[in-house]
Amino acid sequence: MDRPSMFHPTDIMTTKRIYLVLLLVFGLGTMAGRAQIVFDRLEHDFGQIIWYNKARLTLTVTNKGTQAASIQDMRASSSTISMEWPKSSIPAGGQAQVTLEMDCPTVGHFDKAVHLYGAEGQATSVLRLKGNVVMELQEEHKADDYPYHVGHVYLSTDNIEFDEVGHGEFPQQVIGVYNAGSDVLLPELMHLPNYLHAEPVPSRLLPGRAGKLVVTLHSDQLPSMGLTQTTVYASRFPGDKVGKDNEVSVSVVLIPAFDTLSVVQKELAPELLLKETTLTLPPFKNKKKVKGQLLLGNGGKSSLQIKSLQVFNPAISVSLPHSTIAPGRQEKLGITVNREFIKSSHSRLRVLMITNDPKHPKVILDVKTADN
Repeated sequence: MDRPSMFHPTDIMTTKRIYLVLLLVFGLGTMAGRAQIVFDRLEHDFGQIIWYNKARLTLTVTNKGTQAASIQDMRASSSTISMEWPKSSIPAGGQAQVTLEMDCPTVGHFDKAVHLYGAEGQATSVLRLKGNVVMELQEEHKADDYPYHVGHVYLSTDNIEFDEVGHGEFPQQVIGVYNAGSDVLLPELMHLPNYLHAEPVPSRLLPGRAGKLVVTLHSDQLPSMGLTQTTVYASRFPGDKVGKDNEVSVSVVLIPAFDTLSVVQKELAPELLLKETTLTLPPFKNKKKVKGQLLLGNGGKSSLQIKSLQVFNPAISVSLPHSTIAPGRQEKLGITVNREFIKSSHSRLRVLMITNDPKHPKVILDVKTADN
């Protein structure tokens, strides 16, 4: 006769559950006791590296487990990376140094990985290596360096000035360009007059890259002496249209030359007398316009001629009773600012005078209001 079982089927299931729980607890405890050696960072950016130079990096690894252990292996995703690591064991909580060296035979951006293997033969930590291999070091650019945004085209300025240009000169100004879009950009300025030429450098800008527009002035093509102003437009894509949102203001001041004057002519020349070149006007309060005056005097020995009197901003208007001032005499230059038009231009509140005084052929007057 069979001996009856001492365990009920329900008891057997309960016992299995207990064994399973004990096994899980034991397994977790064993895993917790294993060493886990990790890099002190998950990513490193080398920045720019000269082509065919070597990039080197020394970094720390830490054993975050509860047992002493050693690095069994390190493997890279590229054959251009070599690695050195300590063969001795690292105590629990201890640290050690590893060294990486990378050859750079290919120009361009790279993104590679290095895997660290522990005692169990599994990767316990992964380090990403990024950078850009270049033929020569380039100036780093950030989107924040280009505050004027024309859609995805970021510019360093929306106003360029050619100041004190002599006839026949070819000065240059530079507009920085940053491509904040996702497509290749062809930098361009549209509606250029015949006296301006813009050359993009480079001609194609990849996303996230910076370049420049080199603007050259052909002063021999300017229509007149004094101030010449125009507006050109930054192109966002081929066939782009012009508008307020993509305009760039350009101003040129062409001054007369006095290189051929004789000593006698210089001694007999007129002399502009002006106590100050900044005029501060009263506050607008409830008025649309505010006015002020500056005294222009002639301390020379011949007549002073105000050959040109121009404004940079349409909010300003000027008045001068006589453009010729005799020696020892004065004239009042009236200046009015209309609040309604102050913000309709990128230019500051300034007045330009072109004279026949060899020492002061060009004078810039700054106009300010008490409101700003």
